[in-house]
Amino acid sequence: MTHSLSPAMFAVLLAAGIPAFAQQPPFTTTLYSARPAIGLSVIDKMATRQPPVEFTVTQPDGQKTTAVAEPVMNGERAGTVHYPSDFGNAGTHVGNYTWTARAAGKVVMTGRFAYRPSQDGQLLYVPR
Repeated sequence: MTHSLSPAMFAVLLAAGIPAFAQQPPFTTTLYSARPAIGLSVIDKMATRQPPVEFTVTQPDGQKTTAVAEPVMNGERAGTVHYPSDFGNAGTHVGNYTWTARAAGKVVMTGRFAYRPSQDGQLLYVPR
């Protein structure tokens, strides 16, 4: 037994489905972080094996905190540390921060970032 759909019935079904489809909201992606974190990683493009990298972050009050990014995949990829979670005595306070990366005791890169308050009281990460 075969069923056939008349063109008129097909048009009614199609018309009935279009408004429901058209009213669907577009897909959106929302990123929410309860605590802002910064990933720090340095790669040596010339090296066949990545070294451990020590990151020192200086907080707005001058206090320093350190974490080591260990290479992954047997040294093929640079490691990453996340501020503040990988830094023992770290805090997230409004203000300017600086960081220094050292490999084998030598400074290989420096940078800075800041936390600023938002209108709703959250802290916002601001690259500088």
